[in-house]
Amino acid sequence: MTSVWANLREFDGSRATAFEELCSQLARYESPAGADFVRTGNPDAGVECYCTLSNGAEWGWQAKFFERALTPTQWNQLDGSVKKALDSHPRLTRYYVCVPRNRADGRRPDITTEMQKWHERVAKWRDWAADREMDVEFVWWGESELWDRLSQQEHSGRLEFWFGEPELFVESWFKGRLDEAVASAGARYTPELHVELPIAQTLELFGRTDGAGASVQQLANDIRRARLYSIRRLPTEDPSNDDLILKPLTDARDKVIRALADFD
Repeated sequence: MTSVWANLREFDGSRATAFEELCSQLARYESPAGADFVRTGNPDAGVECYCTLSNGAEWGWQAKFFERALTPTQWNQLDGSVKKALDSHPRLTRYYVCVPRNRADGRRPDITTEMQKWHERVAKWRDWAADREMDVEFVWWGESELWDRLSQQEHSGRLEFWFGEPELFVESWFKGRLDEAVASAGARYTPELHVELPIAQTLELFGRTDGAGASVQQLANDIRRARLYSIRRLPTEDPSNDDLILKPLTDARDKVIRALADFD
């Protein structure tokens, strides 16, 4: 299976350099307001970029384009970057490690997983920091964390630039499809002659809109009223009728209430 990272456009002749630049752009975007952000060149003293906060503390980012399970050599490369960062940035308090993969965590007794290796490394790095009278938090930015950021609408431009595909299903994408449909219809389209179709309600539910939430709430109210009406009409001499009639209504009510929670 081809990794989606194979679609990452080269930058300065290299996908590894492109990955470093992409992570640096995300780091710049997430730097706290008022922080002084610096994108470093080579050599980089253990960080692709860093920001200096108003209190003088620094956050640093290191990107390694390791697409497969990290080898001992690659873990050692990370060790070297961390040492350089600790030596060169004595006010470092947070260090992000950016790698385009999720850490395996099989939890078998006969292997040490990537997740375990990460925690072992973090413990070692924190000891190195303590030896320098530093307290540094080490944060993993893996494939999931990176795609979580790139899937946000504010990063749609970066997604298109780096991967060549516009982000789908953001507001601008829907507006573009609507404009295309209106232009295609031409004079045949008149907003005043809009006709409601059954599929519109399905799309409302799919989008979890306020209107869809209101319709589900109305359904819950109708079921509640039907249940109370049934209670008043139940013959009191035969209690077995209670469960026969009320249980389906109660179950339906509970399902609607759970559905309503999705709209919160």
